[in-house]
Amino acid sequence: MLNLTVKPGEYFMIGDEIKVAFVGGTANNARILIDAPRKYNIVRGKVLERAAADRGENVSGKHEFYPEVPIPAERLKQIIAKQKKQKERKE
Repeated sequence: MLNLTVKPGEYFMIGDEIKVAFVGGTANNARILIDAPRKYNIVRGKVLERAAADRGENVSGKHEFYPEVPIPAERLKQIIAKQKKQKERKE
C-alpha cells in the first residue's frame, strides 16, 4: 500500500484517468475529490464492510493490507529537523 502526504490543493493521479485531490479537512476527517470515469465503481470501505457483514462474510479476508511500520522516535526527530532546515533555506 502506498502512503502519501499531501497538502490541501494537491492531487495525485492513478493511471491516466483517475485524479484524486485533497481539498482540506480536520484532524479527524479528510476531504477528497475523486475524478474518474463512470466505468469505475468507487465505494467507501464502510459500505463494503456493511454489505459483507449483512451477507455474513468477512471483508478483511478478501482485502489484505499491511500495517505501516512505526518510525522510531529518534529517527522521527531527525526527519523533522531536516524538514525545518529545508524550510528555513527556502525562506
